[in-house]
Amino acid sequence: MDLPDSQLDSIRSRITTLVDTCLVDAPDQPDDAELPRLRAAFSQLAEVMARLDADAASGQADPADITEIGEYALRLAQTLATSPGCTQSQQQRLDVARLTIGLALWIARLGGRIDTLEPVVDALALQANALRDPQLLEALSEQIHRIIAAVSPLIRQDLEKVNPGRPWRVLLLNHGIVATRSHNTRLMERAFTDLARHLPDDAARFFTQGMEQMDALGYPEPVRKVMQKYHREWTRNRALH
Repeated sequence: MDLPDSQLDSIRSRITTLVDTCLVDAPDQPDDAELPRLRAAFSQLAEVMARLDADAASGQADPADITEIGEYALRLAQTLATSPGCTQSQQQRLDVARLTIGLALWIARLGGRIDTLEPVVDALALQANALRDPQLLEALSEQIHRIIAAVSPLIRQDLEKVNPGRPWRVLLLNHGIVATRSHNTRLMERAFTDLARHLPDDAARFFTQGMEQMDALGYPEPVRKVMQKYHREWTRNRALH
């Protein structure tokens, strides 16, 4: 299974294949239906992204332009995700998710900001659930780390703490889970540090549940030691308060 990447050629290929597949699988529609319009919009988008790629390579790209075009691209992907023909199978939903992740990585690579986080978080969760190979989970953890770094400052302020389903919280928790499933202790340390810093109210419960999973699923000893370290630290902190 291939993971998405931020390269424009890869993104273009995914768009072409996905839109063509959705057109074939869509129910009969008039010629002016949504999918043909999306194909034209994606074609124009790819031209703009190519110019921004070239500008970034020469150090001339404006981060605000990258953010704006990236947000437009994510909105198009959201529209594609709900279009007739694109929700017929789990594979199609996964293909749309990979496109969304690729677009988010493109924004991050060029120095833009991600202002619409929910579809990206949903896409990453769908991709993570499709993976079992620890090496692929390692690669996905690295991608999540880059996406976290590109999330807009306003979202990172986490002003809606009363909402447990807020995308920023879900992203950080899922990153901890993906890093754990990768069995890579370095990635675990990084993801756990981010989680504890940004979600201190969730940390103790996360690491307690993590220790339960260590026992239930028989994780390797090095993985268990990292989880145990954070579990001890955060349950002690909770007891002191």
